[in-house]
Amino acid sequence: MTTAVAINEVLKEECIILDVDCQTKEQIISQLTDLLCQTGAVTDKAAFLKDVYLREELGSTGFENHIAIPHGKSAAVAKTRIAVGRLRRDIPWETIDGTKVRLVILFAVKESDKDVGHIKMLAKISIALGDEDVVEQLLNVKHREEMFHLLLSRSGA
Repeated sequence: MTTAVAINEVLKEECIILDVDCQTKEQIISQLTDLLCQTGAVTDKAAFLKDVYLREELGSTGFENHIAIPHGKSAAVAKTRIAVGRLRRDIPWETIDGTKVRLVILFAVKESDKDVGHIKMLAKISIALGDEDVVEQLLNVKHREEMFHLLLSRSGA
């Protein structure tokens, strides 16, 4: 059974961090996974990270405009959730446009949400991130509350 997933059900303010001091994608993915574990969305960090990196092997999750959207569909996910991290400085990541990454949106997808729900949620966020003005705002907001509300409003929540 597939379930539609609404952005406002999976994006929580406590899963957003700004100006993170990481130098690698592994570091930021680990920090975002910690947030997901702290909020009860992920029950097994090691198992979830394994699934995220298995997905990374299939192709880069780096997009355009300094954005990456890594994701893991995993039995270690108790609750489909998104964690967002804005880095203090750009980090290397394979991207469509060759830019480094400064905004990482990590999807933790529960097995039962892996088909239609996951695709619809990814599409909503991707559409919002296709707007250069939205990306500019996300890269420059001062507080996580601003980022939270911006993502909700631009993703059709």
